[in-house]
Amino acid sequence: MNEPTFLLTQLRGIERSFVTAFLITLTVGYLTGIYFVDFSTGSTPTGIVQQLRGNEDQPIEGLTEIKYPKSSREMLTIIHTHVVSFGLIFFGVGGVFLFSGVRRKLKYVLIVEPFVATLVLFGSMALVRYLPPGWVYPFSLLMMLAGLTTFVALILMVGISLYEMWAGRPVRWVS
Repeated sequence: MNEPTFLLTQLRGIERSFVTAFLITLTVGYLTGIYFVDFSTGSTPTGIVQQLRGNEDQPIEGLTEIKYPKSSREMLTIIHTHVVSFGLIFFGVGGVFLFSGVRRKLKYVLIVEPFVATLVLFGSMALVRYLPPGWVYPFSLLMMLAGLTTFVALILMVGISLYEMWAGRPVRWVS
């Protein structure tokens, strides 16, 4: 496949402002979600397990909040909305990033990785909720790793896209 004939460095006027507003708004929404995950789980494997499986089996004196296991309905709602939302987020950001001046191999990795990681993240979430207790911690760590890689891919794609649009030249270390 040939390189794009149009590059982000060529965007000007309302088109550049529109794409910029989209990328910034989407990134703020994504970062708000990350803050919520940190707030509700402490960004720890134990916090993830307790958020999904509950903590009512723990001594009440040590708890700041009682959490109950997520029902199948709640799990389906969470997984469905997040997989669809992440798919659309990364389709939009990846669609913009396609027109960056980044090397083809790196572009491929950054565009495809979030889709794979999204399936791993939310597949692992279901496993953490429903597998026997001895199996849940490795999958909670896998959730954290998949979440981290989607975050890194998003920040790199958005950052590079914004830089190229506003600086008017490709990022040197990746082009």
